[in-house]
Amino acid sequence: MPDRSKIVSRVAGVIWVGLLTALLGVWPLFYGTSSGSWLEHASYDSLHRLSTDAMPLNAMNAPVVLVYLDPATYRAAGLDPLRPWPRQVHAQLVRRLTEAGARAVAFDILFAGPGPDPEADRDLAGAIRESGCVVLAGEYDIKSSHLAEGDNATGARSRSWSPPFGPFAEAAAGWGLAVIRIDDDLVVRRHFAGLVSESKPSLAHAVAKQIGVKHTSELTAEWMRYYGPALSLPHVSYAEALSSDALPAGFFRDKIVFIGARSSEGSFDQPRDEFRSPFHSWGRKEFFMPGVEVHATQLLNLLRQDGLHRGSRGVELVVLAGIGLGLAASLMWLRPVWATAGALAAVVVAMVGSMMAFRAGTWFPWLLVGLVQAPTAWGGSVLFQSVEWYRARRQLEAERRIAQERIREQAALIDAAHDAILVQTIDGAVTYANPSAERLFGRSLAELREHSAVQDLFSPQPDLAARARAVALKDGDWNGELLLRAASGAILIASSRWTLIRDGCGQPKALLLVNRDVSEQKALEAQFLRTQRMNTIGALAAGMAHDLNNALAPVLMGVQILRRNAVDDESRRMLQMIEDSTHRGAGMVRQVLHFARGGAASAETVDLAGLVRELEHLVRDTFPHGIKLETFLPPDLRPVRGRPTELHQILLNLAVNARDAMPAGGRLTFAADNVELSAEEAAAIPGGRPGRFVSLMVSDTGTGMTPEVRARLFEAFFTTKAEGAGTGIGLSTVQRIVKSHEGFVRVESEPGQGSTFEVFLPVATETEAAPRSDSLAGLPRGQGERILVADDELAIRELLVDGLTAEGYCVLAAPNVAVALQLLQDQGSEIRLLITGNSMPGMDGPSLVREARKLRSGLPVILSGADSAASSEENTRLLPKPFSLDELLLAVAQALGKTTHPT
Repeated sequence: MPDRSKIVSRVAGVIWVGLLTALLGVWPLFYGTSSGSWLEHASYDSLHRLSTDAMPLNAMNAPVVLVYLDPATYRAAGLDPLRPWPRQVHAQLVRRLTEAGARAVAFDILFAGPGPDPEADRDLAGAIRESGCVVLAGEYDIKSSHLAEGDNATGARSRSWSPPFGPFAEAAAGWGLAVIRIDDDLVVRRHFAGLVSESKPSLAHAVAKQIGVKHTSELTAEWMRYYGPALSLPHVSYAEALSSDALPAGFFRDKIVFIGARSSEGSFDQPRDEFRSPFHSWGRKEFFMPGVEVHATQLLNLLRQDGLHRGSRGVELVVLAGIGLGLAASLMWLRPVWATAGALAAVVVAMVGSMMAFRAGTWFPWLLVGLVQAPTAWGGSVLFQSVEWYRARRQLEAERRIAQERIREQAALIDAAHDAILVQTIDGAVTYANPSAERLFGRSLAELREHSAVQDLFSPQPDLAARARAVALKDGDWNGELLLRAASGAILIASSRWTLIRDGCGQPKALLLVNRDVSEQKALEAQFLRTQRMNTIGALAAGMAHDLNNALAPVLMGVQILRRNAVDDESRRMLQMIEDSTHRGAGMVRQVLHFARGGAASAETVDLAGLVRELEHLVRDTFPHGIKLETFLPPDLRPVRGRPTELHQILLNLAVNARDAMPAGGRLTFAADNVELSAEEAAAIPGGRPGRFVSLMVSDTGTGMTPEVRARLFEAFFTTKAEGAGTGIGLSTVQRIVKSHEGFVRVESEPGQGSTFEVFLPVATETEAAPRSDSLAGLPRGQGERILVADDELAIRELLVDGLTAEGYCVLAAPNVAVALQLLQDQGSEIRLLITGNSMPGMDGPSLVREARKLRSGLPVILSGADSAASSEENTRLLPKPFSLDELLLAVAQALGKTTHPT
């Protein structure tokens, strides 16, 4: 294998192993348990065990002391461990701690209701009140009173809490939720600040607040830092705390005392408030950490401001991915021994770096690097080196076999190649032609050996062929496109490569010609470019039609207003002429929009006569005047079921082909009729079938077609037009659309006699009801209803204001969205209707409607636009531009719930 190939292979191996290492490193971050992966938990725990800072605190210097309700105290007092501790004893302890100068007292014991002895309750309430620094625990009912991973202040679907017993809560300095966020392995690793949205702090945060520690909501995302294994915090038993001489003087002075239950020594099926410690070990006696010690540890984190942080998920993903790629990039270049040393060094660096970050207050899941990424990169390196060794050994054997089989394989490959391969001598004689060359050029090897056949082959471009030969003989290679002639006379476009072949002495021996037929590819490329131009023209036409509609709207309304006020017949006649011309212009614009929009539409009942009339106007306005147009439409033409846009495209394609077939002018005929084909008549038409149809015929007096052209008429990209004059997809599109409408086409044409295309479309079986036409006469006048008109075009806005004002409406005008919304905010209750454009600067019409209905719910809206077609907004009417004044008044009356009446 060449050195370059080895480097490429090594780089590919680095990439694959790097991606695998990076993926395995970040995989546990996404697919661990609900509270995190095992490696994340193990990383957190191991950093505590490896850190020398996590040592038990000195009992005299620590700010927190724990008082345990331990089993030994229960036995010494002769009490049942399964029954609550007498509350008068709690009162005695509170007074003892108050006298000892405790800074605060926190009970991790739930006093949810009254005890069996009311006098004991009053005694405890009095002790709590006298102390003034007692914080009690409130009950939180969710998942066995603990937060599992994913529960937070706002995320729990159902939760309930209850404060301590009323007299106790009133006497206490505060209370907090006795809830702890635990992971799936029963280790508490995260702080729980409480339910922030309900202002219910946790027990530790309630104590911090009581003693004046400043803490923010950001601390709720911090991780806990433990100061040692279970029972590492200074602690005494309940009996020792009550005794005046069992502890040194001043033991409780200025201390925060947490009171709760210690891990029991009973069986595991007894309910206990205890959790695993990150320092847990199967060799330790104290395996579980009491819940009260967890609360105290959280408070210590707040007091010392040394809670742990963890980088964001995105940062960890980037770091782990970078480490994985870096390990692969470094270890893949090393021999196995050095790769092993490098992997071990990477594990040590990850561990030491994570320990340093841990001491600084940040922890990182370093075991993902140490136990996953480093071994994966090391394994990839060893595997790759082994494969390289095996490959090098096999390479020598493969090269010998390749040398023996190369000639035979090359011959077989040349024979099987799809490219046309020729071998020419220096003199130009063909000595070899593969089967593909014989098929492509239509000549056998014996024929190609003749000099005349070679000349005919390169006859379309003999100068370029000679130049290719000269360049190949000089430089050893030539690449380019070359026109070649087949035996049938067809001209082929070939991507040709000429390569000089030398003999053993390095002297020119022959030329190898490899030719690939790219004729169809070139045709497709040219067709693609023409299609792109057509799409661009369509988009441009749609934009122009949009602007023309907006321009025609004020003209149409203004003319109608002037015509109503005109006093003489001549003015009315002139204004009527202008209005008719405006309608005609609007119709032409609709035709352009109809063509430019295209797209699939749902089938509907279509009146072909209307489509033919629309196309008739378009043809008269756009086709050369030398083409005379005739139209024959019966008054009882039946409707068909189809998509108007596609049917319009059929007519337009046939009309354009007819126009191109009459360059010097002629007669173009549109005709339609109701027909019923018998079985014999249908059999004479390709694809025909008997039944009731509407016949749509387009006939011209142009050049006509030969039988050969008619045979390929509906082939995609087949055209007889000059280069750049036709796409070759018009008639194939016609046939596709007709078939999708369950119809068929008959073609009649003779050279010099013109052509006739007759499209048969099945008659609609169900005729949709004609749309109801509301009377435009007798519209009720306005009664001072307040209407808001929002349009950025001054002419349309002023005409709307004038027309509506003249009909008795009170109109407010807004030139932009901001003014419209301000008017709605100021006078929303008085505005009965909003009229706005479908497209306005800064915010389109539908967005304005949604904002307006936030200020005025259920406000009726008329949405006008040059291309308005549908709306999902309730109580919204669409008024396509351009619209007449009568259409506007009718829409306003309908929107306001007015009924029309004949005059």
